[in-house]
Amino acid sequence: MLNLFLSAGVAYLIGSGTVASAAVVGHGLVRAARAALDGDGHGAAIEALGGLAAPTALAYGALAGLCGEVVNAANDLVAPPLDQIDQELARAA
Repeated sequence: MLNLFLSAGVAYLIGSGTVASAAVVGHGLVRAARAALDGDGHGAAIEALGGLAAPTALAYGALAGLCGEVVNAANDLVAPPLDQIDQELARAA
């Protein structure tokens, strides 16, 4: 039963990531097509490359946010004992 739930969870994550990435790439490619139809070849190339690079930027932003949350949680866990040690050292000195 647990195997079924884990498989469903992994499938959900893969599916939602694929859909989000495809939507972002599609958005960039549509913008590139509009720029190309307007006669702006340079702008079209930039939009196409930006659309292809957008999933990487999204993944970087998500991982950076996760790392920030981990660091903040670790700080919240460690700060009170460290403050107590600082107070004891100050009293001893």
